[in-house]
Amino acid sequence: MRFWLIVLIFLGASGAAAWRLNAFNQFSSLEPVALARCAPVRGIAGPEDIEVDEAGARAFISSLDRREKGARGAVHVFDVDDPLSAAGFRDRTGGLPQAFRPYGLDYYDDGETRRLFVVNEAAKAVELYDVAENGDLIHLETFREQRLTSPNNVAAVGPRQFYVTNDVRPGRNAIIGNLHFLMGLSSGEIFYMDGDAWRVAAEDLRFANGLALSPDGLKLYVAETSGNALKLFDRNPETGALALAETIPLGASPDNINMDASGAIWVGALPKPLAVPRLARDADATAPSEVLRVDPEGGAHTVYRNDGAEQSAATVAARVRNKLLIGALYEEKFLFCELPPAAR
Repeated sequence: MRFWLIVLIFLGASGAAAWRLNAFNQFSSLEPVALARCAPVRGIAGPEDIEVDEAGARAFISSLDRREKGARGAVHVFDVDDPLSAAGFRDRTGGLPQAFRPYGLDYYDDGETRRLFVVNEAAKAVELYDVAENGDLIHLETFREQRLTSPNNVAAVGPRQFYVTNDVRPGRNAIIGNLHFLMGLSSGEIFYMDGDAWRVAAEDLRFANGLALSPDGLKLYVAETSGNALKLFDRNPETGALALAETIPLGASPDNINMDASGAIWVGALPKPLAVPRLARDADATAPSEVLRVDPEGGAHTVYRNDGAEQSAATVAARVRNKLLIGALYEEKFLFCELPPAAR
């Protein structure tokens, strides 16, 4: 009897493992989808997230050399009209805070106030900067919350108000956190900070990652990385409360997301996320990349897919006018691509 119980447990575990591997496309072949004109912009390490200032034709880029132990990260400002400007390759944070490992970021501009919100993995916090006219950042404040164990991305809704994802409650660098991701457990959360107090705005998410707010402030999108989907929430702008409205399947694991001026969502995605951990140990390894465009009506289609030779493990895509910037977790470059009319 005990033998057959062990066999059943083994078969059940094997079946569950195979199901999850299949969900992560581990056994799938990937058809490439190319963008005709993409140039690498080298010299910025680990451009994990990119946030667009459409009016200024510039992009804020979070940067960190994740293979260098103890490295301090940076935030760069890339000028779309002058891509070779030396100013785009210097850190704009003024060295503050000293312990700085940036992840997701978000730009806020209400016509009078310009702010940049940056997730800081080193402090498990959100850093707030004032943005000078030339793009330099003046550190204003650090937001911490005991329950914010694994912050990943941020969406600003006011000068000191924001949402931030807690990707997995045990922490993405913990063994149990890795198991939550692999098994697709729903321990991800979205916290809302109203300027004075924190509260949980949404929970039961399968690795809560990138965030994007609609221009009218009434909808919030979140990337559910382990669920291969986008979640769309209706938002109450008075209270910050969120109500799940729709789930949009993607077929790949989304990371950071950006909304362009037309209302489309651009998704940096990992077709085979289980290939990514090897990159931390092996600078010669690659992992596939994908970029999806989600129409305002909810339809998703692939704009770019590569086996990793051109851009490995893409984590973000951001559109600025007719250009697309594609960043990645471990690369020392991002792609600067021309968007064909059909993809805009």
